Amino acid sequence: MTETLANAARTVAEGKVWGNLIAGQIRPARNGAIVHMLCPSDGLPFCTIPRSDITDIDDAVTAARKAFEDPAWARMTATDRGRCLTRLCQLVNDHHLELAALESRDTGKPLRQADIDITMAARYFEFFGGACDKIMGDTIPMLDGYTAMTLREPHGVVGSIIPWNYPAQIGARVIGAALAMGNCLVIKPAENACLSILRMAELAHEAGI
Repeated sequence: MTETLANAARTVAEGKVWGNLIAGQIRPARNGAIVHMLCPSDGLPFCTIPRSDITDIDDAVTAARKAFEDPAWARMTATDRGRCLTRLCQLVNDHHLELAALESRDTGKPLRQADIDITMAARYFEFFGGACDKIMGDTIPMLDGYTAMTLREPHGVVGSIIPWNYPAQIGARVIGAALAMGNCLVIKPAENACLSILRMAELAHEAGI
């Protein structure tokens, strides 16, 4: 496994042009600008990401709000949300080698740590997939003739900025929790350590999210 992962980490995403995933479509920044991603172990560029600006953010937020208000998402049951996250967990497991290689080459982490991080990312999606239909409100004791209860409802569109040090793990925690509760999510990973998040976003789309 280590030798296979090491080989993959030397070449993964070589020459790839990454894009923003907005409204189900991968696209460049509106301004056309790019960032060359450097591998920390050798300092050499190996792929590019879009250098996005406020117009791309506005597009992403607008798309997320539309997705949140779309009946197909707004009326999705907690059980079905859980199934989507469970499918994402399986896809992360299926692409474990690729994601671990990305995490290592992108952040400069040792292969052993990157391997663990992707395992944990899959576990977060598994956990939140199982938790979706088990988060309930409460009935609160009140005076005779009164009924008081709490109802758990999504906030709407959640914005999240992911740090550079544990993108896969922290990203999976944020994504899993937000989606489990029925929110939509605009996620901005660190520009110098973002590739595992970009790839997981593609897998989330494949999972039906």
